[in-house]
Amino acid sequence: PGASTVPATVPQPLVEFVGDSITVGQTSSQVALTSYSWLVGEHLGVRHTRIAQGGACLREVTVAQSTRGVACVGLERRFTASSAVDGAGVWDFSRYQADVVVINLGTNDRSHGVSGADFQSGYLALLRTVRARYPGAVILALRTLVGRYATETQAAVRAVNDAGDPRVHFVDTT
Repeated sequence: PGASTVPATVPQPLVEFVGDSITVGQTSSQVALTSYSWLVGEHLGVRHTRIAQGGACLREVTVAQSTRGVACVGLERRFTASSAVDGAGVWDFSRYQADVVVINLGTNDRSHGVSGADFQSGYLALLRTVRARYPGAVILALRTLVGRYATETQAAVRAVNDAGDPRVHFVDTT
């Protein structure tokens, strides 16, 4: 008696950002609160999350492979992992589905000696993995803010578009 129903709250869209220290906000004393990913998410009023690590690369690079002589965590391979730690389990993608995935990777790969062709094949693999995990998401592939691998990133996006996926877009950040 006296009870009533109320309309259900429609959940906000979820934007997932994938990247390195620029995405994490590692270059600021306030870390994530000043990163572009936090600011964009807050400005748009959407739920937002990050799969990002300072110093991360797109491609996994071992100490022996790196021209710098240090390893680089590769988010292409570790995107599906529950953490960047070696041997981490697979993330449970049924916990949520991102509506938009923003990828900003490639800034660190060049300094580890990743070739353009290797980067492009890795980016294509990441786009396919993201699509498999988030079938309904819009995927935004950003030109790195310093312009590295722009041609290769565009080519990977074009390849998935040509294969029939029109919901993947290259974003020129110039």
